[in-house]
Amino acid sequence: MKKKIFVGLIPIGLMLVLSFSGCVEEKPEKYQEINVGLSWIHEAQFAGLYWADQYGFYEDEGLDVTFIPYQYEDLAQELVDGTYDFVILQTDTLLLARETGLPVKALFADYRLMPTVYFSKKEQNITKPEDLLNKTVGVAYSERYPLVAMLNKMGVNLSLVSIVEREYDYEWLANDTYDVEAGWVTDGDTVQAVVGDYNVLHPYEYGVNWYADLICTTDDMIDSNPELVEKFVRATSLGWQNAIENVEQAALLTQNYDPTTDADHLTFVLEVSSPLIHTGKDHIGWMEKTVFEETTQILLDQGILMQTVNADDVFTMEFLEKVL
Repeated sequence: MKKKIFVGLIPIGLMLVLSFSGCVEEKPEKYQEINVGLSWIHEAQFAGLYWADQYGFYEDEGLDVTFIPYQYEDLAQELVDGTYDFVILQTDTLLLARETGLPVKALFADYRLMPTVYFSKKEQNITKPEDLLNKTVGVAYSERYPLVAMLNKMGVNLSLVSIVEREYDYEWLANDTYDVEAGWVTDGDTVQAVVGDYNVLHPYEYGVNWYADLICTTDDMIDSNPELVEKFVRATSLGWQNAIENVEQAALLTQNYDPTTDADHLTFVLEVSSPLIHTGKDHIGWMEKTVFEETTQILLDQGILMQTVNADDVFTMEFLEKVL
């Protein structure tokens, strides 16, 4: 059982929980151990989950949650194999997993707007997709997919844009090997340190968007243990509500999992992530079928998916709707 911590000002959501502290509280006799596979190292992008853990929201649901940083593994396969009870996947990896027959499903979208972006030096004056003509763009993994979709949507000739594999420290952007380099918007402070002032292209501003950091579990878990799924979603949802209301405080909770993380960087990450997590439309975590359908089409058009994946198979709003 984890010890609850209380740091700084108490947020509104937490005050509601504490207001009943004087009442007789029935605690579960045994806490159910839950393993969550993260999609990256410990980082403030998971602050909502950390808040739910550190402030005892999972504990209140009878859950003892362990977060496991990304091990460069197939998280969807490991989820199905039972290594994890919940994992964090990206929309493209979720769709690819379903295409191969893995029965995995999204429950909650941490990022409702895509954090994948394209950085360039301020002096290059690259401010719109058309400015990528005759430029070299460094990408890795799925960073290529929204780039191509954005260029196609804006009518930019792909043959006039050089899309190449990138490195990860932005030195090639600094020395002009690349004109543009992809990353997450959370990399902005790193880019600033290496290249100075920068511009950034957001695909969602040009009609290309999909969810990031989807909290997923298996169809079997949903069918056989819906009570557990509901408990996890309820605590996580409350954690994210409080994290967004208390950005700096929430970001620094990451240091409870990795004390080596830099406080300024953690704060930057959650500050730039917050508008993508809480968009002002619907509830935090909310998902829409059309987003999965549009992402499926993007991946089909680029030959990443070989067949259509039914959007109804890849996500459910059942649990989020219950806990709101």
